[in-house]
Amino acid sequence: MKNNSAIHNDAVNLLHRLCTNDGILASTIEADNYKRIWARDSIVCGLAGILLNDPVILNGLKNSLLTLSRGQHKLGMIPSNVLPGDSKDISFGSLAGRIDANTWFIIGSCLYFLTTEDNETWIELQPAVQKCRIFLNTVEFNDRGWTYTPLSGNWADEYPVHGYTLYDNCLRLWGEKLWIKITGEPFTEYDELVEKTRLNFWPTHNTDPRTVYHTTAFNQALENKIMHYSAFILPGIYDFRFDAAGNALAHLIFESEPNKKETTKTFLSQLSSEVGRHAVPAFWPMITSKSSDWNLLAGNYSFEFKNHPGYFHNGGIWPVWMGLYCLGLSKIGLKEEVDQICSEFEKMVSASENWNFQEYFNAVDFNTGGKTEMGYTASGIVFMNSALNNPEFALSLQL
Repeated sequence: MKNNSAIHNDAVNLLHRLCTNDGILASTIEADNYKRIWARDSIVCGLAGILLNDPVILNGLKNSLLTLSRGQHKLGMIPSNVLPGDSKDISFGSLAGRIDANTWFIIGSCLYFLTTEDNETWIELQPAVQKCRIFLNTVEFNDRGWTYTPLSGNWADEYPVHGYTLYDNCLRLWGEKLWIKITGEPFTEYDELVEKTRLNFWPTHNTDPRTVYHTTAFNQALENKIMHYSAFILPGIYDFRFDAAGNALAHLIFESEPNKKETTKTFLSQLSSEVGRHAVPAFWPMITSKSSDWNLLAGNYSFEFKNHPGYFHNGGIWPVWMGLYCLGLSKIGLKEEVDQICSEFEKMVSASENWNFQEYFNAVDFNTGGKTEMGYTASGIVFMNSALNNPEFALSLQL
């Protein structure tokens, strides 16, 4: 039976093996384009390197950022992924472009510089970051502060999350905070945008009407029992499924509030009863064939349908987002819940007969699923370990 320390050591070793002169690979395997430099995956792995203060992974992060910046589109978009050694094999997304390739690139570039003070690399990255920021301003479309994500437009590219998403807009806020810290560039509306996001994605009755994005939808949302931040807002409706990554980022970025802390604690107790374990699915509840948005899920895939109820994005338990969520819970003071989740993860790994850093565990029988030797998953393990043992993690991530 592997304990947390052994699992963590294996995770760090995998991250080292994924580091190349072109950047950090998503996985060691060839299938489905995983042996490429993915913006999102490589930078998430880089965050793990920052938390570890690991020179091998930090160098891999630098290489990833340079590879991605050199493949930047003339309109400012950062590639979703690049084939190592082939500057022409660049993808900006398949069924839709990827908003989070851009936000993660900004975060990764800024955190790399703040961590290493590598001026030579920053001189090359800074113009790419600025172009990327301009692109994200453009895809607000209405110049009101929030980025609008198309269907299939972020990491959950086969799942119906779109519109003004919590995940994408929290990433953008984090990136802007880092940019301001480095450049000192004035962004007078930043604090106002943080408050607008915090208040609108978790509606409460005492909210100043002047901060409300859409009054009718906001008031309708108040009729629900709200226990966490909403996944996304569309013109006219709030979607209150639970998004682990989005809520993780919200807890990391926004100031902790006692009432939300207690509500989150209650929600986690309810979630563990529904899931059957102290584990955190990427999205919850599961979409079934009877759900109103099943039609947005059923045909939305590139290679094969993976989103059966409880699998992949649709209720799958992804260690990367569970780890990030543990960081968020730790930041708001829910240490007991972090311990429960990490202990549960250790049990799930120990019970698995074929554990090899798979993408996720399914929420049906808790077997592993997806591709193996994923840097994403290794990073999630580092995040969990940091949430348990590193009280300075927020300082390392400039949160």
